[in-house]
Amino acid sequence: MSRSHDRFATRRRVLRPETTVEHVDEFAKGFQWPMVSVTERDREAGTDGEVVWQADGHTLGKRTLKTGSLRYVQDAMFGIGYIYLTGDPQNVVETLASTADQTLRPWTVPDLCQALDQSADPRSRGQAVLRLGLAAPGKPDRHVSERIGAALADGDARVRYASVFAASYTGYRDLLPHLRAIAERDAEEFLRERAATALRAMDGVKV
Repeated sequence: MSRSHDRFATRRRVLRPETTVEHVDEFAKGFQWPMVSVTERDREAGTDGEVVWQADGHTLGKRTLKTGSLRYVQDAMFGIGYIYLTGDPQNVVETLASTADQTLRPWTVPDLCQALDQSADPRSRGQAVLRLGLAAPGKPDRHVSERIGAALADGDARVRYASVFAASYTGYRDLLPHLRAIAERDAEEFLRERAATALRAMDGVKV
């Protein structure tokens, strides 16, 4: 997560499969940002993989980034890669995030909505809904909520399983009734347990 004195964090930018941590490192090297930490992904322990580059003091014209970081994360459970930036002041961080968008070409939310709409099989639907959950804006987005809500009611248990994680990534409270329905009534015990865990994690919601 961001340092306590980094006052702003961008939304997560989910990277396309062909974009690797090496590409992110090249982007950071272009600004001469040093790599300052590496955490190995551990699926069993639930530990995300993370690489952090420090951007303190970066200048854009007359603006200077007092503190800042570029972070590449590989999701512990599914191995999906994404980036986000943190720092102060916010306008510099947002400008750098736009530059990262142009260079690394992460998925946009409309891209991911379309990918989910066009997914023809359970595996691709599961992947698409996970990416959409990770990329969801901090402010609830109706297009995201509608699609994840529909995926939570999918006829395939694998898609519902992925969707429980996607819903928890968003933190959207309008998805809580869908999660509760799975926790209470899904035919699969492992899904009921996973949804109950997600509900407890989202602000301590009781099941």
